[in-house]
Amino acid sequence: MKREELYKEIGLIDENLIEAAGHSMENRKKSISKKWVVLVACLILYSSTASALLATEYYKNQNAEPYIRYLRAEDMELAPVARYDAEKFLQALKSNNNEHIYIAINRLVECFNDQKLREKALKALQPFLENDNPKIADSAAFAIDILSKSYRSPYIFKLADGSIMFALFNNYSDYGSQNVLWRIKDNVLQEYLSFSPPSMYITDIIPSPDKKLVAVVTSSNKSEFVQILNVEEGRTSPELVESARVKYGAQKKLDTWTRPDHENYSYADKVVWKDNDTLEFEGSLAYQDTEIIENVTVAYQFSKKVMEVKGLDSSR
Repeated sequence: MKREELYKEIGLIDENLIEAAGHSMENRKKSISKKWVVLVACLILYSSTASALLATEYYKNQNAEPYIRYLRAEDMELAPVARYDAEKFLQALKSNNNEHIYIAINRLVECFNDQKLREKALKALQPFLENDNPKIADSAAFAIDILSKSYRSPYIFKLADGSIMFALFNNYSDYGSQNVLWRIKDNVLQEYLSFSPPSMYITDIIPSPDKKLVAVVTSSNKSEFVQILNVEEGRTSPELVESARVKYGAQKKLDTWTRPDHENYSYADKVVWKDNDTLEFEGSLAYQDTEIIENVTVAYQFSKKVMEVKGLDSSR
């Protein structure tokens, strides 16, 4: 670069510096304001970033794999479960809908433990004893029998420990009663046991001769199931129809498929107690989706957990 050009370049820079030095105080204030804006913006950005980091860490902890030892029914509701409301069912008795009335009559049995509600329900149920609908009249008679503590109904089963056992909605379906067992012990009503699908209905309740054990037959619209309960000790047998099907299938080298829905397409008939500890019944056992039907006799000894399955004589 030539010397003249270099000087001129230096001169130009000097002129700019002089011009910058000559800015007014107002322009200086504007420059300072801009700096404060930048500073505040930086502080806001830092604060936002810090908050975002804290939020990320919080949600990371919140979404960590939960440790749950046991899920109760109440836990899975995610909200308090509504308490039993007898007044709702008392009001339903005034409905013109027979189905609602029938449901309300059965549900009013559940107010057994509250003396005032029990007396109120007894009074409200009396007119339904003369109802033209046999199912409603029968359910009212049963509910009154429980609430009045008469315990004379053939649907009530008295056990050796002084408790009584029964189902509600007796024979409401062609397949049987509601799949819940209720128990009154020491004058307190409790839900003792509910059966999960496919045991949708209780077909029969059969106490042993000494009343210490109870055989319960349940069903779906495709299968039947049998279990023995020691109510006082809280012990139950395996489900006996499927157990017999598996055992006999092994004896005869038959393929025994277990369906995902646990239907067995098998049935129990002539369920009787041989003695206080052994239950017997005739079974119709299905294999390969009912392609093969085997008729058998089954005997199960509760105390020893021993099952015997024999082919039924075809000549019988």
